[in-house]
Amino acid sequence: MGIRIRKKIADSMMILLLAGMLAGCNGEGAQETISEEAKTPLVDIEIQKQQREAARVEPMADLLKDHYGDYQEKGGEIAFVSDGVVMDGNYNEVIYEGVQMYALAAGVSFSYYNVEEDNLEGHVDTVENAIVNNAKVVVCAGYDFQEAVGELQNVYPDISFLLIDGVPVDTDGEPLEIEDNVHCVSFKEEESGYLAGYMAVLEGYRNLGFIGGKEEPPVIRYGYGYLQGIDDAARELELEDVTVNYWYAGTFQSSEEICKEAERWYEEGTEVIFACGGFLYESVLEAARRENGLLIGVDVDQNERSQYFLTSAVKDIANAVVISLDDYFAEGGKWSEAFAGENVRYGVEDNCTGIPVLETEWKFQRVTMEKFYEVYTQVRQGEKTVSEEIEERPQVSVAVKYL
Repeated sequence: MGIRIRKKIADSMMILLLAGMLAGCNGEGAQETISEEAKTPLVDIEIQKQQREAARVEPMADLLKDHYGDYQEKGGEIAFVSDGVVMDGNYNEVIYEGVQMYALAAGVSFSYYNVEEDNLEGHVDTVENAIVNNAKVVVCAGYDFQEAVGELQNVYPDISFLLIDGVPVDTDGEPLEIEDNVHCVSFKEEESGYLAGYMAVLEGYRNLGFIGGKEEPPVIRYGYGYLQGIDDAARELELEDVTVNYWYAGTFQSSEEICKEAERWYEEGTEVIFACGGFLYESVLEAARRENGLLIGVDVDQNERSQYFLTSAVKDIANAVVISLDDYFAEGGKWSEAFAGENVRYGVEDNCTGIPVLETEWKFQRVTMEKFYEVYTQVRQGEKTVSEEIEERPQVSVAVKYL
């Protein structure tokens, strides 16, 4: 009985992942559904949307139920370590969902640990705490764990590390050789930023903004992709009046300084601000409320949080975590040759970058979903190129004011 139930959960997980690859991650398979909806009465479209939402939520809710007590406060074979609140409704939570989805379906114990001190020592201590408590594979959330993994990958050669959005570095921030017990996952954020910027200009917005958190590679890629998308759309429409304010706030937390800066931008005519990084969106959102502006979310679909979100530049982190953990356990507790010591970047070709389309409210009034898929396909097929260069600012013709 237990095996049959476990298999049912595993089958549900695979169905959910396939659905994500075909639709939830903006896959090509959604195009036929969209074109049919264009011919369907609005009432029927709303019913179909509710049915899709129910189909998405119910399997996810079942997947995240701990039927067998696989979650352990300490001692899980898979350990998720984060430098903030795990259930943050954002970056950490989607990584944790990936851990849960795999562990609960495969019957593997898992735990999570939070960093107490936000520095190298605190990150190292948290990882070592997980290892002392019998973790075999440690999933590290984000760029801030790069130094810790760089320090520990040789100290614990029998422990496997999954590093999200980073590579091992030394204390000077210089990249180190990735050892075979480390697998790194990153994303082509520039593609998501590009699509968000492109759609914003096609929608009719001419004065845009970007507020990033810390000046780190994922944030920079989002921002530079955003500028490229804005520029290409402006060229397509032959516009000469598009402007962009661009600023790194130096933090992923909300602050009064960020709120005041965003408020000033809105007052001076900025229509849409891409709020890129952790909780800083809360400050931009407050400014948008005060000045009736709009913002673009990041990493996950933030539309449900407020009517002021136009869209979000997203990446399917949970799916990448599941793929990675499946590789590790399929190889008997180690990374395969294709994953060991490698940094794999996921993008549109993997259906893992873009903007939300199906399982969200479409806020665009002028831009159709068909137009989005046209541009998306052009990026996917290389007809529109998005540079991943972050060492130099993108060469664009629109007016960008770097602050």
